Amino acid sequence: MSNETEKITINLGIVELAQIDVLVEQGLYSNRSDLIRTTIRKQLEAHKEDIERSLTPMGSKKQWDWMVGIGGVDKTVLEEYIEHNDKLNISAVGMFIVPKNISAELFEKAVAKCIVRGKLVASDEIKEAIKKMNEQN
Repeated sequence: MSNETEKITINLGIVELAQIDVLVEQGLYSNRSDLIRTTIRKQLEAHKEDIERSLTPMGSKKQWDWMVGIGGVDKTVLEEYIEHNDKLNISAVGMFIVPKNISAELFEKAVAKCIVRGKLVASDEIKEAIKKMNEQN
């Protein structure tokens, strides 16, 4: 679990909000955000298989490498794919990191497709390469 968070805004009805406040007052949750985070985590766990199933695009005949959480690629792994005349298909949910020591040229030679749902941490050149490869097909 990452400490990195993003702020969101939601609109709730007055009845739902009052019910949340009752649970907070009873000490079941430390605050409104605690209840909302807990509820979201439970729903994500309940739909874990649905999320994992969606990481491989429908109709795809090629194997996809996917991750949920915080992860990225390693330069040596990309070089091995090139050496074996193969390409990666990457599907990531969370934060996907492409280290600075990976050039856009290397990335494009080793990766056929890269779908990131969440945050992509990469150079502008890598981001542009990913955008182009996903526009194809």
